[in-house]
Amino acid sequence: MLYFSETEWTLPNMMAISQEFDQSHNQDEYEKKIGQLVRRIYDQPGSNGDDDRWNEAVQRLRGEDHYLLVLIDGASRKPARRSRGETARLVLAGAVVVAVSLPILSFLKSHVSDPAISKWIEEGAFFALVVLVWFVANRRRHSTE
Repeated sequence: MLYFSETEWTLPNMMAISQEFDQSHNQDEYEKKIGQLVRRIYDQPGSNGDDDRWNEAVQRLRGEDHYLLVLIDGASRKPARRSRGETARLVLAGAVVVAVSLPILSFLKSHVSDPAISKWIEEGAFFALVVLVWFVANRRRHSTE
């Protein structure tokens, strides 16, 4: 599929290959995998002029119409920003987590007589909340990948 082009040279029977690919493979998963490979290329620091060679190869492709360019361009874009609805849901989820965890922590702290253990409970709960918020905030949306 990396050879696919509607107007430029490509493999013989590419249209039939493309139709067969669309029927037997999930195009979204394929584009996601190729996008991840391209992102890895962009994320790696260049060595021995690899960046220049990559950029030159992509520039040469730009003179023609290739599906590969769509995949490269899609992978090199920054991720889409969250919508207002998604942001509101994240804030609401955070508020619910805090509203539920504070009474539980207060109960645990009031029933633990050792101040050292009480401090460990507080710090552990805070760390767990930070990890949870980080995980939720950085979770990739399936629709954009």
